[in-house]
Amino acid sequence: MIYNKERHKQLVIRSQELKNQGKNIFIENPEECSELLNYQIAVEEQVFWTHRENFVLIMKNFLDNILDFDEFETAFSLLYHEVRKEVDMFQIDLEQIDKFQPSTRSYRFASVIGSIYRQFEEVEDEYCTEQELKDDVREKYLKFQKFEE
Repeated sequence: MIYNKERHKQLVIRSQELKNQGKNIFIENPEECSELLNYQIAVEEQVFWTHRENFVLIMKNFLDNILDFDEFETAFSLLYHEVRKEVDMFQIDLEQIDKFQPSTRSYRFASVIGSIYRQFEEVEDEYCTEQELKDDVREKYLKFQKFEE
């Protein structure tokens, strides 16, 4: 996808206008909704990417046993929610879009971080163990290290 700031802003405005009318862009114009979702994914990937050093540091501290599982879950979740709030601002603040510049390096970073975040619930529901989550974090951490080189 080629990022177009003006088109992104138009779609955000259109979506807000429909929302104010009690309508939904998905129902009113599925093609525009799909296009807006692609822009939102690009934003999400980039915003999470800008916080990658913090995520990677938390992961490293967990893998080095500086943080136990509960401390890791808390630190990771707090950062995750903080970054999600930043992403959500792009849906209401057009100035954020004006400043936005996507990077191809950010591709799929947010989805990987999201998969780690979702695993906390799997541990809580006993679908996986803390050690299985730690092994998955290690695998993703090593991939991030290769990606940074």
